[in-house]
Amino acid sequence: MNNTFQHRLNEELLRSERRRALILVVIFLIAMCFRSIDYLLSKDDQTMMPKTFSGIWLFPITVILFELISYLYMSKLIKRKKIQIPTYKRYLNTAIEISLPSVVIMVVAKQYPSFDILQSPAVMIYFIFIILSTLRLDFTLSLFCGALACCSYVLISIFIYNHFTSIDAARVFILFFSGIASGLVAKQIRGSINNSLKEAEKRQKVENLFGQQISMEVAEKILENDGKIESKRMNVAIMFIDIRNFTNFAAGKNPEEIVDYQNAFFKIVLDTVTKHSGIVHQFLGDGCMVTFGAPIDLKNPSQNAVFASIMLLKSLQDAVKEGEIEETKIGIGIHTGEVVTGNIGSAERQQYSITGSVVILASRIEQLNKQFGSQLLVSEDVMQCIQDADLPVTSFGSVALKGWHKPISIYKLV
Repeated sequence: MNNTFQHRLNEELLRSERRRALILVVIFLIAMCFRSIDYLLSKDDQTMMPKTFSGIWLFPITVILFELISYLYMSKLIKRKKIQIPTYKRYLNTAIEISLPSVVIMVVAKQYPSFDILQSPAVMIYFIFIILSTLRLDFTLSLFCGALACCSYVLISIFIYNHFTSIDAARVFILFFSGIASGLVAKQIRGSINNSLKEAEKRQKVENLFGQQISMEVAEKILENDGKIESKRMNVAIMFIDIRNFTNFAAGKNPEEIVDYQNAFFKIVLDTVTKHSGIVHQFLGDGCMVTFGAPIDLKNPSQNAVFASIMLLKSLQDAVKEGEIEETKIGIGIHTGEVVTGNIGSAERQQYSITGSVVILASRIEQLNKQFGSQLLVSEDVMQCIQDADLPVTSFGSVALKGWHKPISIYKLV
């Protein structure tokens, strides 16, 4: 079994067992409160109280203290990430819990030999421990709890009261059956938790696998919709980034050196655009395409894109100074507008796609950096969306773009 999965399962089991201890504390605290009220209201009970203090008060106090110690012990294990209780300690804990009501019954039987406490509701205490053993999420422990309660009842019945009637046999059967039933429920709950954790782990693996090929945001969107993302119109900003003279750089390097450089470069890009809610949609070898506003809507994708670009240029400059990456010059082009987003392809293979003239124009704008000797160019549509930004802007007026039917107003920011 996968170590991470086993760790999570053990942690969930321990949390469930700790919850059981807390429930027992609450139950017996409530019982003590009711008993105190009953004692204050009943004068007859007050005369009896000194004789039966051990049975009436010492028992719940002992249970509460014992369960509090168990609760603190399990909390300590969880805090220290040691999330597995040795098996023998779990069985010992169960044995102590079942022994406590047995001891109380024997003490009361000794004080009042004429009173058959096995015929009183006190026997129901066994059922409290058996039922809550379900939260141990272990069939054998619940079965052990029920079997131990049966043995205790039989021994007390025979050796203390010298009888074992058909009613006693029926109660023993119910105790044992309760242990089996609790164990089966515990097994069912554990199986459900097991399956849930497996599904969560499987989903995480799928997300990680998707995330290596596409952005995590896109991967999560695909998984949320059972692999389907319907086509829809969205307002996005598209950023194209191109590494200058990459061909000449690669010509003098071996493949490993090129890959190392690309990894260092794209890490800077990813770290920067992610801070501004951008998503690297495609890696292009000597550059990449970044989207702002798809598949997750943004209030002002254009502003996010511009601020991300300025930070990217500075981060890249700092990385070069620190020797983290070789001298690198890039060109950035940004355009904004409506696109159609969604999956394209066949049933066997699909790809999340962003389609529209915005993508084409952003690519063409980026290519103008070579012509103007700039690093960051944006369209007029982008400039109209920029708010509260003190940026040095140079207008190149209307510029004809390759393959486009009309000139576009272009602005230089860097």
